[in-house]
Amino acid sequence: MEEKTLNAVHIDETVFDGQVEQGVELDYVLPDYCPDIFKLLSCTLTPKTASYNVSGDGRLDIDGVVYIKVLYLAENSTDVYCIDQRYTYSKTVDMSRKGAVSETPLVSLSMKSDYCSCRAASPRRIDVRGAVSCRIKAVSCTEYALPEIPRGLQVRMREVQCCGKTLFAEKQMSVREEIETGAPGIAFIMQCDAVPKITDLRVIADKAVLKGTVTINALYGVANPESNGCSETEKMSADIPISAILDIDGITDVHRTFPEICVMNMELIPKSDSGIISCELLVMCRVRAQQEETAEIPIDVYSTEYETESTSNLLKIAAEPRTVSQNVAVRTNLTTDKGEIRSVWDVSSELKNPVCRPNADGELVLSGQLFCRAFGKNADGVPFLAEKQEAVEQIIPAANVTGDTVIDFTANITDTGFSIKSDGSLELTASIGFEASLHNIKPIEAINSVVIAEDRPKDKSDEFALRICYTNDSSDCWSIAKQCNTTVKAIMEENEIEDCDAPLSGMIIIPTV
Repeated sequence: MEEKTLNAVHIDETVFDGQVEQGVELDYVLPDYCPDIFKLLSCTLTPKTASYNVSGDGRLDIDGVVYIKVLYLAENSTDVYCIDQRYTYSKTVDMSRKGAVSETPLVSLSMKSDYCSCRAASPRRIDVRGAVSCRIKAVSCTEYALPEIPRGLQVRMREVQCCGKTLFAEKQMSVREEIETGAPGIAFIMQCDAVPKITDLRVIADKAVLKGTVTINALYGVANPESNGCSETEKMSADIPISAILDIDGITDVHRTFPEICVMNMELIPKSDSGIISCELLVMCRVRAQQEETAEIPIDVYSTEYETESTSNLLKIAAEPRTVSQNVAVRTNLTTDKGEIRSVWDVSSELKNPVCRPNADGELVLSGQLFCRAFGKNADGVPFLAEKQEAVEQIIPAANVTGDTVIDFTANITDTGFSIKSDGSLELTASIGFEASLHNIKPIEAINSVVIAEDRPKDKSDEFALRICYTNDSSDCWSIAKQCNTTVKAIMEENEIEDCDAPLSGMIIIPTV
């Protein structure tokens, strides 16, 4: 890969990293065709992003939607009934608290449900209270121009390998698909999830062509025409193809690319009379690209003629990113107090509040709260719901990880399996797809500005053409030259030194310049 020397370095800075919360309240009266509530099975809040936009002044506008799903039983019946409602809201976040955002940042949103409670205020009315939150991280690429050093000064340069400007593009896409289940009729969707997967990425003429799939998994209730509920369930899985062409000026096939497909919103609408599920997806396709470059950064400066004053900035230079990809399996036991299990309809899991950090052994530690649930029937044929949440921690091998390594990661549940144990409990296995890009950070004190005090010339003695200096192993040509007001070149030539950065010890001849 061809390297070039830069007169500026680019640094990815986090301009916002925070969280916004939204309360959810629903007071709902059952329509006439629904039977009275005898027992509540479950209530879930599923937050999604309907749209978002970043304005030029760093303001983020978010339109969110929360899907509220309540499952219940009627008296003297084992059929399950469902209440589906939507709660919409809008949020505005000022991301310019650290100063003006120079260009449109790369924004990542992560929605989650914080808590939910539901009670039957009467057989015909439910009261839902809860909260959802959105984790927001915005990263902007800042250009730091290296200063032009005035002529005649002695300058110490440090050559570093760094990332060039981060290139990225994203596109929101609406995808609609009719999914044929083969069922005689569908009453409602009990639970569902969407798992995106990248299948191909190609770079052609300032464009990135991204292809992938979104796997839709759903548990639906088979319609019972006599009760308008369901007594049996079926599982469905379908792959929906995704493709997008993203314009990225300057991208080449030597760039390291980081593609991403994110499902912002998903709504499954069953057609009870045909067995078809209408799937509506809002998908974000995104590609980041970075290339390693060489920069020569001034880290010290002085004049042999005049006193000088300089200022410096601490630059956190990121090395070329590397990727870590691994599938992690987490096992846990789930019990129910509803008696012996006859059958399990479906199981699901969610990793909440994931955190990834380096440990003392140079590995990655992924931690979070694993939330698991299972639907099924007990020995009496009555539907049950069992839930559990516990802290989990997994070690992910990675090379060259330090405390200064920046970790950008995603950790999503890709599948949940189960087995029924002899004691009647369930053993759940959650598969977590872990993807991360790692940047090792090099902190460098870089010269920012230089002022030459021409009214303050340095004192020079013409009595000696040469001087002698005795050094220890902590000295090098630069430190001696700056201390003795000479040049590195003169010291190297007079003492026949080949490596200016090598430690010096013993007697060194100091020429006068």
